[in-house]
Amino acid sequence: MEQIDSTARRQAALAAYDILDTPTEAEFDGIVRVASETCGMPVSLISLLDGERQWFKAETGFSHSETPISQSICAYAAQQNDVFEIPDLTLDPRTADNPLVTGGPEVRFYAGVPLKTADGVALGALCVLDTKPNRLTPSQAFTLRTLAQQVITNLELRRALKERRESDRRNRAILQSAIDYGIIAMDLNGRVTSWNAGAEQILGWTEAEMLGRHANVFFTREDERDQIAEKEMGAALLHGRGTDERWHLRKDGTEFWANGEMMPLTDEDGRPEGFIKILRDRTEQRNAAARQQADAEFMRSVLASSADCIKVLDLDGGLTFMSEGGMRVMEVSDFNLVRGCPWPDFWQGQGHKDALVALMAAKAGGVGHFQGSANTYLGTPKWWDVQVTPILGPNGQPERILSVSRDITDQKTVERQLAVSEERWRGLFSGMQEGFLSAELIRDEAGKAVDFRFLEVNPAFAGLTGLPASSAGRTMRELVPAIPQWLIDTYARTVETGQPEKFEIHVPELNRTFEVRAHKQSGQQFAALFLEISGRKRTEVRRAAMTELGDRLRDVGDKGEISRIAAEVMGRTLGLSHAGYGQVDPDAETILVEQGWTAPGLTDIAGLHHFRAYGSYIEDLIAGRNVVIDDTGSDPRTAADAKALAAISTRSLLNLPVMEHGRFVALFYAVRAEPGEWAQEDIAFVRNVADRTRSAIARIEAEAQQQLLNHELSHRMKNMLAMVQSIATQTMRGAADLDTARDVLANRLIALGKSHDLLLGGSLSKAPLASVIESALDIHRDCPDRFVLDGPAVMVGSRAALSLSLMLHELATNAAKYGALSNAEGRVTISWDIDGDGDDAPVTLRWIEAGGPAVVAPKRAGFGTRLIGRGLAGSFDGKVDLSYPPSGVVCTIVAPRRGLMAS
Repeated sequence: MEQIDSTARRQAALAAYDILDTPTEAEFDGIVRVASETCGMPVSLISLLDGERQWFKAETGFSHSETPISQSICAYAAQQNDVFEIPDLTLDPRTADNPLVTGGPEVRFYAGVPLKTADGVALGALCVLDTKPNRLTPSQAFTLRTLAQQVITNLELRRALKERRESDRRNRAILQSAIDYGIIAMDLNGRVTSWNAGAEQILGWTEAEMLGRHANVFFTREDERDQIAEKEMGAALLHGRGTDERWHLRKDGTEFWANGEMMPLTDEDGRPEGFIKILRDRTEQRNAAARQQADAEFMRSVLASSADCIKVLDLDGGLTFMSEGGMRVMEVSDFNLVRGCPWPDFWQGQGHKDALVALMAAKAGGVGHFQGSANTYLGTPKWWDVQVTPILGPNGQPERILSVSRDITDQKTVERQLAVSEERWRGLFSGMQEGFLSAELIRDEAGKAVDFRFLEVNPAFAGLTGLPASSAGRTMRELVPAIPQWLIDTYARTVETGQPEKFEIHVPELNRTFEVRAHKQSGQQFAALFLEISGRKRTEVRRAAMTELGDRLRDVGDKGEISRIAAEVMGRTLGLSHAGYGQVDPDAETILVEQGWTAPGLTDIAGLHHFRAYGSYIEDLIAGRNVVIDDTGSDPRTAADAKALAAISTRSLLNLPVMEHGRFVALFYAVRAEPGEWAQEDIAFVRNVADRTRSAIARIEAEAQQQLLNHELSHRMKNMLAMVQSIATQTMRGAADLDTARDVLANRLIALGKSHDLLLGGSLSKAPLASVIESALDIHRDCPDRFVLDGPAVMVGSRAALSLSLMLHELATNAAKYGALSNAEGRVTISWDIDGDGDDAPVTLRWIEAGGPAVVAPKRAGFGTRLIGRGLAGSFDGKVDLSYPPSGVVCTIVAPRRGLMAS
């Protein structure tokens, strides 16, 4: 019995979904394809169990549309609560003999998820099958479970749509059958969205004629002027229902009296989405009532029952009569309490003045009308609508005055609330930063959406898109003829499906990108909210560009290729006409652009550029200041060259200097073909590209410098070892004993070490001549004025510096033993000068001793003397002359500048 009951419930549920034996549908076909591909299996089915068969709503890899229920493996899955899996169908007793296993298609693996409704009825299963034993991974099981829920969701949506269509059909049938009542549906703006046969019979217009038109069409001109339709809609929103009786217009222009009732239409969440107005022609009834009013007795009944305050005044305005209803509303228990009181004195402020004017008009035979505030007899504040008319005597002249005051306190309250609400919502609508539009599709004769008409736009929409604020009533193609059809199709899809759409649109003319959220309103109407996301999109593009730049520069070893890649990325990202990197030669005052980037079709500007070609702003670049010019034609720095710049598509430019140790070493340039402001984010992006590019170039330069340094150190080490070998050999050869040789050799090696210290403290390749001399003589400086140095700035190379250091050491050692440094009065002057310019210009250095004991030329030349005269001078192509005048030793060294610079 339980099995029969579950089968009956299943068949009832399937009937409610109306799904069996229906054609294929993309939503379900897509689900089985996803299931098959995700699980990596050839077969996937949506199986529905119907009595003695299982029918497949969708299948992939399976050629049958249904099979007998006896062959259904999904029947087992339908009995489960989660994923049902049989790793090998040939080993499971439930399936081992199944024809699908033993014969074609010889399936071996099965996994399925039951398709259960919200109330637990199992309709079938979503399954996958394989021709070999298998197992699902956890992620595949999760995907299969999720897709099964999507099948149920689609079935529920299908049923809901069916029920909605049936409900709409019944409602329309009801509306069309009520021919004695005009039943009119409107949107929140009062435009007709539905019009029944009764409305056509009473008012004369067909539904096709009225759709989209405002309800004011069938209101009188006076009511349209007074916005009666809008007030009725406001009253309906406030109170849930609004009733009225008034004159209305038919299509042929005739008037008829109707009573009407208006109620708001709400959506599923209770939010108003329109109105329903019900009209009934009551002209005959009203005419009958008007005839009855002529009866004299009617006046008494009106006076007794009317809630209006009806008063009779004398010609001076004194109260002579008040109706019973008037006494009630005025809270007067006894008319004698107010009899004879001046009627105008009941009114306050402007109301008092208006009452006097109305009284004078009635006394003159006219009609006075005003609205004002007046308290009741007990002090309750109220608003009144007052009409004052004359009561004529037998002679046709005003004899008394009739004043009819209607309590409109509630109406005034509603109006104030409506005004506040309208002001609040209008302020929100006008002040919101997001753009908003409400529009209606326009279709051609074939029903295809070809355009749309704006119903309303807020100021933000006009500001964001550049369309006029007065776009309401105009069509999109009227304003933008080239609007892409896909945008209209998207709005049409929103209207046709009722499903909201979110998409992005880029407006090249404005260089702006918007995120658009569209939703259906009613009929062919839709609304859309525009949020500008230009900044976010530009940030994403720049972030992607920096990532691309980093990836492409990572393994590049050529500086020209690095600058070319950087220029290309910068140009594409910022939409430039030209971009590039220039290497600066500050001495030659030039900027070399080896490989720039140029937009297609434009003239390349790579090459050698001189500083002075940059006009008045080159000093800014030298000082490390960015040069930002939005319009070369109006900026005073470039206006004189505007035509020449325009010829190479340069109308706005950005130059960023690259500084190292305070020196202008490189330049990044970005150029646009049209004038325009350079945003801070543009400048920051170029700076980031510049930093990244300069870092890559610096890496290559550092690698080259390191290679050069290694080579230089190797060269120096060889020279030093050769010199140490020479010094040691000569010292030992000329020494008298071992102790003397040790001391001499130590002092000479100390001098050599100091020379190396000096060079290593500098650039390794050269040092100032004055520093070399001071370092070599430092150990002999026993008083400040012992040595006098005089000469211009001259740089000497490493080889010459070592030789000069050892020569000066030998001179100073000899002077300390025998010459000017052997007593306290002796002094040594070392001077040098350059005769001419160029590498071959001779440099002369003189060592002159004075103040020491008388000098006698040595009888034989020792190693030190030979070292000075011959051995070391050759290292820098120099000539050495040693003389021994009695006043002190003089040594003159002459060498070409080129020799002194040798490394």
